[in-house]
Amino acid sequence: MSLTEWIAHIFGSMDTLVAVLLAVAIFSGLYIYSASRLLGARKDSLARIRQSLTIYTRLAGPLGILINRPTRTAVPQDLLIQLLQECKSADLLTRELHEQLDTFLSDQDESRLMTIHKLLNREMIRLMKERDELVGRLERPGWGMGLWLLLKPAVPALALGAAILWSMNLVEALRQPSAWTSPQLWCLWLSNIIATISFYRLLMDSRRRTHGIVYTLLHLLIVASALFNLMGDSSSPYVLVTQCLLYMAGFRVTATRKRRERPYAGHPEVMEQFLHPGADPDSHQEIATPSEPKEIHSPLRTR
Repeated sequence: MSLTEWIAHIFGSMDTLVAVLLAVAIFSGLYIYSASRLLGARKDSLARIRQSLTIYTRLAGPLGILINRPTRTAVPQDLLIQLLQECKSADLLTRELHEQLDTFLSDQDESRLMTIHKLLNREMIRLMKERDELVGRLERPGWGMGLWLLLKPAVPALALGAAILWSMNLVEALRQPSAWTSPQLWCLWLSNIIATISFYRLLMDSRRRTHGIVYTLLHLLIVASALFNLMGDSSSPYVLVTQCLLYMAGFRVTATRKRRERPYAGHPEVMEQFLHPGADPDSHQEIATPSEPKEIHSPLRTR
């Protein structure tokens, strides 16, 4: 059997062989591109963690000295202000820590240094944990993680192939004149596309841990509901409605909850009322008190 006959026996025709080779080339290109993007994203995340840790540790040392030795002028005030301003440039700065830094820089109340130090240590511990996990994935991946890192770049190509397959099935079905007015075919195609998008987001979203288990569960239900399309075109409208309801439920249960309008511990309003019990929180005007509080000596104040 010649090569031409073997190709005709396996693929049916030369056109089919060209289509298969083209599909393999597209898959390989998408795999290489996705792998490079994922590797670059991991390295970028690691660089951002290291940048934030460098800034945090530069501030944590002087803060620890001021808290442990409050009667000594070991850290100049201008140096502390400079380190606090530099801390605001951290890539992974949290909102809570940012608010505490802005509040201290505005009123320079030394009682906030303890709160800033605790928040700083908490963020450093969290970032060091994330850094160790990311370095372990990059340099020492386990058997399961190594297999997943090998298969993950193929997800975009598989999702694209699935979308093309659903579209080809729709085009093939629309060759019949009566199919254009059939809502089942359009619902089937749209339902499969929605399931493909959910499959892609579920596997490729690197922040799904921060969204919680509800995020993962909703996408799994959306993908699993598409399996009922195998029963026939008649079930596709019900599957599509179910998927749309699940998507709308996702906006409700995964929405970021706003901070309560009450002030938290260390909030400027709370500290103002604590330091000046007779002050009006709205106008921030002090009411005269019979006796003035004693002056608190701090290493940040010039003598």
